[in-house]
Amino acid sequence: MLDDEVAVVGGGLVGKAAALALAQAGLRVALCGAGSAPAQPQAGFAQRIYAVNAASRRLLQRLRVWEQLPGERIQPVQAMQIAADGATLHFDAYSQRLESLAWIVESDAVERALDLVLRFERGVRLHADTVVRAQRADAGWQLELSGGEVLRVGLLVGADGRSSRVREWSGIGVRSRAYGQSAVVCNFSCAAAHGARALQAFTPDGGVLALLPLPDWQGQHQVSLVWSAPDGLAEQLRALPGEQLAERVQQQLPALGAERLGGLRAAGASAAWPLLLQRAESVAGDGVALLGDSAHVVHPMAGHGLNLGLQDVQALAAVLARRLPGESAGRPELLRRYARARAEQVLAMQLATDGLHRLYAPQLRWMAPLRALGLLAVDRLSPLKTWLAGYASGSSVLF
Repeated sequence: MLDDEVAVVGGGLVGKAAALALAQAGLRVALCGAGSAPAQPQAGFAQRIYAVNAASRRLLQRLRVWEQLPGERIQPVQAMQIAADGATLHFDAYSQRLESLAWIVESDAVERALDLVLRFERGVRLHADTVVRAQRADAGWQLELSGGEVLRVGLLVGADGRSSRVREWSGIGVRSRAYGQSAVVCNFSCAAAHGARALQAFTPDGGVLALLPLPDWQGQHQVSLVWSAPDGLAEQLRALPGEQLAERVQQQLPALGAERLGGLRAAGASAAWPLLLQRAESVAGDGVALLGDSAHVVHPMAGHGLNLGLQDVQALAAVLARRLPGESAGRPELLRRYARARAEQVLAMQLATDGLHRLYAPQLRWMAPLRALGLLAVDRLSPLKTWLAGYASGSSVLF
């Protein structure tokens, strides 16, 4: 007899969202490795932030999570500017008839909101212990937890990150390529208001520099840096004291078209993590579904890693909500439907981000005039900009 219909392995943001969505779809769910989110910072904002698109926001609203987020810690993005090779591409929510292009939120704040809603969700059993071993059983999977407890479930859901053990246990292969870059993140106060505008620039060394707007803090304007830099430079940046890192970023403001922001001051410590392109050979296997970084990892230039993961959650929950009475959640046909539902968007985002990374590689600097013409052409084609904005928000399809 099954203990639960589904086990979600991975207690991060995507794993918690999956447990909640599947329980609200009527399944009995065990969430393994379910630790508590970090406490809210005493001052300022957390390092790890995300640009949540409209589709992900709607999911969080349906899960009753969005309204638990402190409104003063959410920053709508009303405009975006992308610069490269002396050309600029502009987007704004008003001309695209959108409420916002995205909403900047802290990862920890979303996870704290998920923790709150999960405490009142009867369909979820929370296990702080992690899964140390998993094997196929007659009716699904048998899991051994680090505390010695054994669970039997019909469907095993992997939300355990880019080094997924669930993916390994299920025998699903993975293709991975390191970019030779790391993302350096740090928050800064700035002298002038950001105007709810996100700024991004491709740098001559093949990196991508982005400044994302944050809510004001104690009367100070705030922005968040995400600098995808070659590993050597990233290591240097990560080692700099806050004052010197602010000076280095200050030197890049003209490339971003952000001189108006004025003097930058570090508003917290910096952090960095390596970047790679990774995709599982399948997001579904024998009684297994993969979500988020377990299934795919993309370059952060588009800010859509979390959005892809949350839309995995939405797709899996929608498929399982339509299963027949008594039908196993691990039935192959259901999992194939989930895989088909995610194939287009994931492939499109990986091709787009990887293609841009290759296009702006240092060895293709000779293409700078052509790249600039292309960027200017896109900026002047309103229908194409509207389609791109809609696709990024999750409201348009590829074909």
